[in-house]
Amino acid sequence: MSTTAAVLTEVERPQARVEGFYRPGLDILRALAFLLVFVAHGLVSELDKPTQLGAIGRAGEFGVCVFFFLSSYLITELLLREKRETHTIHIPAFYVRRILRIWPLYFAMIGVGWFYGLFSPTHSVSLAWGAALMLLFTNWYTAGHGYPPGFLFPLWSISLEEQFYLAWPCIVKYLSPGSLLGISTVLMTTAYLTLARLLHQGATLDPGIWVNSLVQFQFFALGTMTAIVLRGRVPRLSTAVRWGLFLAGLLCMRAAQAAVYSDDKVLPHDLLHIGPRYLIALPGCLCLFFACLQLPAGRLQKPFLYLGKISYGLYVFHVLWLGMARDALKHLGSSHLSPLAFQLIVMAIALPATVVTGMLSYQYLESPFLRFKKRFTFVRSRPI
Repeated sequence: MSTTAAVLTEVERPQARVEGFYRPGLDILRALAFLLVFVAHGLVSELDKPTQLGAIGRAGEFGVCVFFFLSSYLITELLLREKRETHTIHIPAFYVRRILRIWPLYFAMIGVGWFYGLFSPTHSVSLAWGAALMLLFTNWYTAGHGYPPGFLFPLWSISLEEQFYLAWPCIVKYLSPGSLLGISTVLMTTAYLTLARLLHQGATLDPGIWVNSLVQFQFFALGTMTAIVLRGRVPRLSTAVRWGLFLAGLLCMRAAQAAVYSDDKVLPHDLLHIGPRYLIALPGCLCLFFACLQLPAGRLQKPFLYLGKISYGLYVFHVLWLGMARDALKHLGSSHLSPLAFQLIVMAIALPATVVTGMLSYQYLESPFLRFKKRFTFVRSRPI
């Protein structure tokens, strides 16, 4: 019997099912994380200037860190529930679930990028880039060669997440929650030791440091710590407190933006000045998390719940549509527009196009694999 067949037979046993875990508010947080990233990339021309608007736009880059934090929180929570109820973690089933969730869209996008590059030299995917993308080594290659070509730009973060998924289920399976807290503390410490070393070597803030797995693993560590401390509980907070946390989270991201603003001529690029910016981003993630965690699946929240549901596709496709909108607007004539007006129009065109593409991708590309993924699932989460 093949490994996949063995895993499937094991998962299909009724006693293997455990209580489900789904928090609608976390889909709203996913939607928010995507919108932060979208604004950051939508205001790309403004980011070249040391303006307040450019700083706000650059702060949106930390939406990626919110994704990392949330991914770690959910993966750790689901694995701990599986371990608690079944007395083990089924490692092959975990890998099959991740493959079915991530790879279909990821590799389809690489194929689209390669095909498009045949007709557009500026978007051409070289053999080296192709190898880095296919081997999920993209973020490390990005650190030395700049971001992936064209609209494949966002895929660096997918590689980084996959590197976390590779080791984490084995660690959770064999270590206690207390030991996981210790590992998370080591990851946090390693992030700042790595940051100090890279800054001393003169590495660029973006992408040299920003895409480094060891630096970004601090947000995965924070997600793990949060899952272990909460154990699935949802603190009851008043509406006023949650709004306060939401605003505090955004302000933390704004204060942290200099950590990836490599053109800032005023801020020295050393650990004393850059390290605290990353430290500020950590409570920013926590504030946004607790602001959204308690939110129900109500009628007002429904559009954001859906955006969170399809957020993977939105993240993968948004750079494609931003680029197409910029090219189309330039072709139609935009010399009379101010840079800000130009970018706002670009975003107004690209956002609905991204949403429609994300909807189609989720319905026709991702959902068939997600339905199959349920056969390897022990802890039920969001319905498809």
